[in-house]
Amino acid sequence: MTPHDTSLRRDPWALALPFALACIAWFLYQRNFGLQPTVFADEWYYSKMARLMPLQEAIVPSYLYLWIFGASTSCGEGFLECVRAGNLAFFLAAAPFVYLVTRRYAGSLAAFCVAVFTALAPLNVYTAYFMPESTYYFGFWVLTWVALARASWHPLLHALVLGAILGAMSLVKVHALFLIPALCLYLVYASWQRGGSWFLRGVATAAAAGVFTVVVKFALGWLLAGDAGLSLLGPFYQGAVNAGGKGSRLALLNPAFINGRGQLMALAVVYGVPLAILAYELCARVLRRRAAATGAGPATPDPRNLLHVYTLLTLGAAAGMTIMYTATLDQPGSREILRLHLRYYSFVFPLLVIVAAAAIGRRDSDRGATDDAGLPALRWAIALLLCGVLVFALSRLPGYALNIVDGPEIAAIDLALPAGRLLVALQCALLLAWAARVRGTALVYLFVALPAALVAGNDGTSGFLARHAPPGQGDLAGRLAHSRVAPADRKDVVVAGTDMTVIMRVQFHLDDKDSIPLLLEPNTPMAEYQVPANKKWMVLVGDVPLPASVHPVVRTPHYSLVRLPDPEPAVVTIKMSEQPDPVSVSGIEGLSHAELWGRWSDAKRVVIHFAKPLPRRAGVVLNARGYDVNATLPFTAHIGDVSKEFRVGWNLQQVGMHFDTDGQQRTLVIDIPRPISPAELGNPGDPRKLGIGIAELVITDGATAAQAAR
Repeated sequence: MTPHDTSLRRDPWALALPFALACIAWFLYQRNFGLQPTVFADEWYYSKMARLMPLQEAIVPSYLYLWIFGASTSCGEGFLECVRAGNLAFFLAAAPFVYLVTRRYAGSLAAFCVAVFTALAPLNVYTAYFMPESTYYFGFWVLTWVALARASWHPLLHALVLGAILGAMSLVKVHALFLIPALCLYLVYASWQRGGSWFLRGVATAAAAGVFTVVVKFALGWLLAGDAGLSLLGPFYQGAVNAGGKGSRLALLNPAFINGRGQLMALAVVYGVPLAILAYELCARVLRRRAAATGAGPATPDPRNLLHVYTLLTLGAAAGMTIMYTATLDQPGSREILRLHLRYYSFVFPLLVIVAAAAIGRRDSDRGATDDAGLPALRWAIALLLCGVLVFALSRLPGYALNIVDGPEIAAIDLALPAGRLLVALQCALLLAWAARVRGTALVYLFVALPAALVAGNDGTSGFLARHAPPGQGDLAGRLAHSRVAPADRKDVVVAGTDMTVIMRVQFHLDDKDSIPLLLEPNTPMAEYQVPANKKWMVLVGDVPLPASVHPVVRTPHYSLVRLPDPEPAVVTIKMSEQPDPVSVSGIEGLSHAELWGRWSDAKRVVIHFAKPLPRRAGVVLNARGYDVNATLPFTAHIGDVSKEFRVGWNLQQVGMHFDTDGQQRTLVIDIPRPISPAELGNPGDPRKLGIGIAELVITDGATAAQAAR
């Protein structure tokens, strides 16, 4: 392959690129400055894991990202602006690599425009969030530059460098592991392109890259997080895999088809022309080689072969992973399969733009190698197929769940409006012109259709972010709690409300990893058992009626701050993820095996036998959740002849109850309203009758607190 001259000398567009990126950086910094946190639960969890917790306690194995952005702690209360500045630095640092890759296949003006367009793409919305997307994007483009622009390196060195980069990327987002098969197949293909004894060399380099990816991931993970860094997926994703692995793989085909159809429509609206070019070049290459094998014509290597194959493999691997992951979320009554998570593979989109630019930037000497005069039917078949997808998208794509966070490229393009329909019409016209081999089609796409889509996308993202500039009620409540509660007491704050995203927004501003969320039923007064028994403060978001015993320190129509009675002394604490201490607990009935978070019940009732009599006024504090229909039904707890009803929802939440006894009782009983097994819900392999999940049980001495109060 004879690439374009990539020397930066006497290249005015290469010299102009830093100035253009500086202007974009100023624009994006001004746009992002002062925004409220937006994406929950992601921003709260990443902030907590990076700044407030040891790395080994992180629930996702993004240890490199968390380590880098943990430095934002030094910015004090301005940590979020420091994170945004870091996001911006990583995001724009990818642009020179985009430029250098494009220069392999196109002129300097086209490469400059591709680098600038990708920096202005709606993907830049992620620079505003405390999330790893911008850092991961940078890593992918370093990987791509090495894969495509440094393919002439010694094969083993090339493979090891690619493996090292991919291993580091997996410690930013674990999704990088799904690129290993794509990278290995690419290296085999690159070896074939080199010629000679390509098969053994290709297999060896692919194996070296795959092994080195895993070695770097575990070695660097261990250096950053100790033994926790030796986990492949981390607790959160491993739990998702375990849960999803119990169902039938065939059951995923229909939801995968529905979601994949939506992904294709979204891609066609913005990237229809480069998709057609990519599909044609790959299919035509196979047909030409078949013709050459039968003596019907020559098969001259195309200098863009590696670009097209690399784009197909990385896009296919990332999009395929996204579609199958979304399919596993399909549940009765859920709309998850209609969500288009383009952000899981949007880092690949600039490659499609480069494919279009490469169609413009071919040298005259290359045209003979890629002559397609004998394959007009293939062009028309691909163009008409994509036009059909676009026409189908006009009526079906609006039915999918589109939002700026999941897919900023498509969410802002409303196909019900004239502007959206005009964009579709333009894509169809360009596809037909491309099929007819009209000169300049790729040029019109790059400088007309793509900028039009980018303008629509940026208009939508800017409007979305502007709506998050004024503080919401969750922001105000969180800041109030942060200012009124002493730092030492913030770990003893419960945040209650009817919307979990607003609850996490309060937690983000409160900024303590040990604050506890409490989800309440809408339009329902707060029950006495929901008032935290072992915490000092409560932030209540919303106009929720409080029990008569609760008196807020600050009360507004939208949120309240409550100072709770001092926590009662704990006499027994049982973490259900661990083996109970026989000094405190003599036996447990009705609970399944221990898991990382706690235990599920697997019978009609849970019975806990204590080694010593419970206090006369026994406080029972549960951190628990309900399974399936049980999350909407009342549970009943008994100590002796005293019974109390309580409810817990889908998520872990804390409830507290008091039981006045004769001081001789040693048993706590919890009745399960409707035990049900996962097998009955279509997940074979788990016959347990689940009802309540308990993470922690604490018994307190309420009599001691009452005596102290008197």
